[in-house]
Amino acid sequence: MKIITIPHPRLRERAIEVKQIDEQLIKFTKELQKTLKDARNPRGVGLAAPQVDKLLRVFATSLPFNDEVGKPGDRPAGELRYFINPTINKACKRKKVLGINPKDSDLEGCLSLPGLFGPVPRHRWIELEYQTIENEQLVNHKNRFDGFHARVIQHELDHLDGVLFTDYALENGLPVYHQSEDKKRLIEIDQKLIRTI
Repeated sequence: MKIITIPHPRLRERAIEVKQIDEQLIKFTKELQKTLKDARNPRGVGLAAPQVDKLLRVFATSLPFNDEVGKPGDRPAGELRYFINPTINKACKRKKVLGINPKDSDLEGCLSLPGLFGPVPRHRWIELEYQTIENEQLVNHKNRFDGFHARVIQHELDHLDGVLFTDYALENGLPVYHQSEDKKRLIEIDQKLIRTI
């Protein structure tokens, strides 16, 4: 599958709930995980259905089993998982902003916004309800995710609602950076340009 990038209009649409299982959905979850695995880079650890031009409330992640990992470039390839109809039912009360400095490894990036990075306020932990497919049926799950795992899941949930990480920059007066041509440094983008994303 092809990953779409800005300014594709599908990235701004709200995905629809999955209500039934069929062969197409089973195939799609496998292809979404494969596409993420093939596209994986230090910042490509999640991929939502709208990013491959499908308006389904499904996303995939590739994260280590535990959250005790180093900088983004040090993160090992993780377990491929998919989440259907995910919703946050609990979260820590305060959000934390990581990655204000362009040299900070905690800046968020996105496969659909190549070369752009920025700080984003995120809950440090979340409790997520979601579904998977088992024996051709939707099965309910509830898990708590902390730290980097929680951030990735919140980022992918935003995609299901047509929200991009750059929206937080505008809302909170935070910087967004783009990679220089030599990819050795990050340069802050004018807020007027962010409004066009």
